[in-house]
Amino acid sequence: MHSLEVTDLKISIGGRTIVNGISFAVGQGQRVCLLGQSGSGKSLTAAAVLGRLPANAVTEGSIKINGVEVLGRPSSKRPDEARVAMVFQDSAVALNPLVRIREQLVEPLRRHRGLSRQDALAAAVELADSVGLPDPEHLIGRFSAELSGGQRQRVCIALALACNTRLMVADEPTTALDVVTQAKVLNVLKRYTAGQNTPALLFITHDFAVASELCSDSVVLKDGEIVEQGQIHSIFANPGKPYTRELIRAARAATIEPYIERFRAECAAGTPCAPDPRKSFYDIGQVSREYRMPRKRLFAPREWKPALHPTSLTIGEGERVGIVGVSGSGKTTLLRLMLALEETDTGAVTCQGKAVHPADVRHLRWYRRRVQYVPQDPASTLDPLMTVQALVREPLVRLNVTGDHDAMVHEALDSVGLDHKFLRRRASELSGGQAQRLAIARAIATRPDFLLADEPVSGLDLPMRESIVRLMRSVSEERGTGIAVVSHDLAMVASLCERTIVMHAGEVVEDRPTAELLSDPRHPRTQELRDAIPTLHVLPADLAPERKTA
Repeated sequence: MHSLEVTDLKISIGGRTIVNGISFAVGQGQRVCLLGQSGSGKSLTAAAVLGRLPANAVTEGSIKINGVEVLGRPSSKRPDEARVAMVFQDSAVALNPLVRIREQLVEPLRRHRGLSRQDALAAAVELADSVGLPDPEHLIGRFSAELSGGQRQRVCIALALACNTRLMVADEPTTALDVVTQAKVLNVLKRYTAGQNTPALLFITHDFAVASELCSDSVVLKDGEIVEQGQIHSIFANPGKPYTRELIRAARAATIEPYIERFRAECAAGTPCAPDPRKSFYDIGQVSREYRMPRKRLFAPREWKPALHPTSLTIGEGERVGIVGVSGSGKTTLLRLMLALEETDTGAVTCQGKAVHPADVRHLRWYRRRVQYVPQDPASTLDPLMTVQALVREPLVRLNVTGDHDAMVHEALDSVGLDHKFLRRRASELSGGQAQRLAIARAIATRPDFLLADEPVSGLDLPMRESIVRLMRSVSEERGTGIAVVSHDLAMVASLCERTIVMHAGEVVEDRPTAELLSDPRHPRTQELRDAIPTLHVLPADLAPERKTA
């Protein structure tokens, strides 16, 4: 008997068919992934399996969990044998911030395994330890806000395992994680979904490389229909549809191997690996920042946590620089100091010879004209009720930019490839890729000298990510705009930046031309970041690198 059987599933919302007659199965102990771009119907299919479809959804077909028909039945009205455990994409939302992790683990252990409180407490510690949480007995006594993103995601996996179900659904569980933490979470999922007595796994992702690391079989979706399905290595080696081939090509471009091969070839041909020296734009001199931590007990003294140790850097005009590191390495703190969103505890950030300080309002207007910001999540920074035209015009008005504002808005939209028909649309009507393009258009409208970007492609599917990186590179090359991009992804940085700065524990551990750094990483943390990037082990013959024969 299969853990999950989906037969001729159709889902319509508002008269529009979003999932159109798909069928697949997940066997006991099997790991199957749903692959596809944003909008392909992956998450809606998962919602149907979980019994969490919107109220206005109309369904046809069949979904059986352990032989029990569940389509159209909410999760609260399903029998115990049809229960499904879920690992959500956003662990910060999935966990209750007001309840300690211990109690969140104890509840499903008592409810689904029938344990006493004392036994459930012991089992909670064992579960936390089994998913790789450090010092589990102490850690489960914390609140979710006190944990890192990777720790929260491992708690979510422990919660799913506590439910003692035969099917687990994971919806993009590693999208928001750095590559090192992602590798650890994938290893945990492998360990606990790999045998006959473990849950089957339905894994939803847009990342082919992650899928190939974890799953044995795949179902490729496009516009709510199955394009291909079968063993994942067979599909990757011989894709039958152009759509699948294009996704595999984009996935190959998101791994590190193409850039290492290119850099080594360029260096062997005598092409300089290091960019030409440039006139200084940023001079960062011994800047540091620490934060006051909450008290552990009511009358305990407050502790201070250093987020950035004294750091000095120089970034040239028009230079494209990547700042990489795992979560908590200090890269975002450095970016916030460069944006003048926070004061430095020591040292100073200097732009074109002028010190940047949050309290200097008059100088900040000059600074904002020259430096603009591209956010990680444009949906949270763009007013959903404002039109595209108003959003791109806003920085021109606020910074007193002279000239024809309408022409500048049109020029910015042309530069990022957004059609003028979007001018009257609201931000809430845009897709993720369109919103990211709008954020870049808004940033370049004032024709700044430099862009600071925080994880600008982390939430996008692979083709859209490739498109945004290509766009940022063309803006830099055509306008001479410098870019400093914060990321945990060395592959993305390699595709955009000439120079890479690696940070760990609030310190710069390596700062070299990207070609040299990737070809020959010197610091263990750089090596760790490079090795943690998922690899496509099987590729179509025309996409696979050429093998040199002796």
